Amino acid sequence: MQIQESLIALLVLGPLVFGLMMLTGIKGILRNAVVALAGLVTIGAGVALPFYSGATAPDVGLPALITTAGNWIEPLVILTVLAIGFSIRSWPVRIMALIQLGLCGAGLIMARHESVEETKLVVDSLAMIMVLIVSVIGSLIALYGIGYMNVHEHHAPPTAASNNRFFFVLISFLGLMNGLVLVDNMKWLSIFWEGTTLCSFFLIGHDGTTEAKASARRAITINVFGGLAMSLGVFLAAHTAGSESLSVVLTKGPLILLPLGLFTLATMTKSAQLPFQSWLLGAMVAPTPVSALLHSSTMVKAGSYLILRLAPSLQGTPLAPIIAIAGAFTFVVTSALAVGQSNGKKVLAYSTIANLGLIACCAGIGTPLAYAAGVTILIYHAVSKALLFLCVGTIEQTIGSRDIEDMGGLLFKMPLTTNVAMIGMASMMMPPFGMLVGKWMAIEAAVRNPVVLILLVLGSALTIFFWAKWLGRITTTSYHETYTIETVSPWMLSVLALIGTGVVAISVCATLIYAKVIKVISLATFGMDTCPGNISILDSVHSFLGWPMYVVFGTIVLALLAGVLLFKPSQIRLPFLCGENLDLDDHSFTFRGIADTPTSAALTSYYLPLFEESKITSWGNPLAALIILSLFGVLFI
Repeated sequence: MQIQESLIALLVLGPLVFGLMMLTGIKGILRNAVVALAGLVTIGAGVALPFYSGATAPDVGLPALITTAGNWIEPLVILTVLAIGFSIRSWPVRIMALIQLGLCGAGLIMARHESVEETKLVVDSLAMIMVLIVSVIGSLIALYGIGYMNVHEHHAPPTAASNNRFFFVLISFLGLMNGLVLVDNMKWLSIFWEGTTLCSFFLIGHDGTTEAKASARRAITINVFGGLAMSLGVFLAAHTAGSESLSVVLTKGPLILLPLGLFTLATMTKSAQLPFQSWLLGAMVAPTPVSALLHSSTMVKAGSYLILRLAPSLQGTPLAPIIAIAGAFTFVVTSALAVGQSNGKKVLAYSTIANLGLIACCAGIGTPLAYAAGVTILIYHAVSKALLFLCVGTIEQTIGSRDIEDMGGLLFKMPLTTNVAMIGMASMMMPPFGMLVGKWMAIEAAVRNPVVLILLVLGSALTIFFWAKWLGRITTTSYHETYTIETVSPWMLSVLALIGTGVVAISVCATLIYAKVIKVISLATFGMDTCPGNISILDSVHSFLGWPMYVVFGTIVLALLAGVLLFKPSQIRLPFLCGENLDLDDHSFTFRGIADTPTSAALTSYYLPLFEESKITSWGNPLAALIILSLFGVLFI
């Protein structure tokens, strides 16, 4: 137990200590060394913790002093939010922070005659998965940030905050996220919840431009609204159940329906579900490590983690079907929005929101198969999306654009990064990668709900559309006899290689991960007697992930390699254009145009007017708001 407690301390307090070192003013190699050490220590502790924990490991008890400290730290965090509300002149943030402060004070007054309850840490399998995601993926993103921010620092606006402050917040973020997924005490859960909101505010606004400030303001406004829902839910749950332990509260069934609804609302804001998606889209103005961190291992994943934690208690309540529909609706609408985007980061952002909606939908369906699908998507999405955001950041720094239409011929300009990006895109839609398996299980789990089923099928088809379109765009290039590997910072290159290898590795080991981790968690959470039909499908997934899939995928890869190796330059035939082809030795698509003027042909994607962002959000957001309102309406029927 001592080793376990020491590892948890490294995971929660370690990043905060390393982060504070950034504020001492260290620069250059020393700063890079501290960031690297923080990342390696966090990775080491995160990987080691599961070996000293497990699905049946006892919860870790903390001294009563920790609970008492939470009574003082919570109002300090809320006061910080209130101060930001005044600094950005936001009345909504001020009002919501004051209400939270009032709830905090009322809770302290009502609990002053009660005995101090022990604060526990939950070290079950779901928490371990999240710790691994936060510690490994989050730390690798921090290491990537060393190389990225060195370049960004030279091109950043004069208003940008220092890189030291950037790394202080970035590294501290990891500690707060680890605390959020491990803590069982709801007061501390609120503290870590608001702490991640503060971190996202500072990171999104890092560059200090007008756009960055507006995006940061939007992010804190929406997330403080979610924080208010969380605080109100904690206040009601604690005094309904007579305990501040989340695990105890979740056993109270019908008594906590309203707190469950409030907790669900908090998860929707944190995970940027419709109609709260604007804050996450605005976060794209931040440096790439921020986008990668928010989308893969922190912030939005806090919402997904909590909705999965609530899933067993939601089962059988009137809230569950509404949550399933809300998640499925977000999935299909944001997938449609991604189809109409040419901005690469926006496509990734909408894809993230869609998959988070799918996880929420799985939690609402509330069967072992659905839960397994949600956990599968949680794991594989974190790794693949981190890789894709880092690839797009590297591409943007090199070509000066994040527009997909500017990525034509990228396979020649940046062959290394493009090949890694191709792995990331393939992992989001193709076998044997886990995302496809997760979506298949989600669709199977939804067969008894026709509305949810139709939405999931449509959303899945749309995801194939926009990933295939982007994949085709970056691989479209004219023939070149030689390819020159692009120059990339060793820090960035190493992280891209590690995460890219990780994407392939967890797909090769998909059968083992499913059988030994995901299936076990699902059955332990819901039990064998829940929805027997789903149990049989849950067992059959193992065969679906078997060797035939790998044989087919391996055959395709070998066929592509054979085509490349057997190709001869003499086989090149330029396509007929709108005039005589010009032989310019670079195999470009150039022909004689009007008055014999050399004219180059250009390839562009077609963006259907049906998928214009303004058109879809004009009806998507109001409908999503109505679905969320119905979440609370069913409580009073």
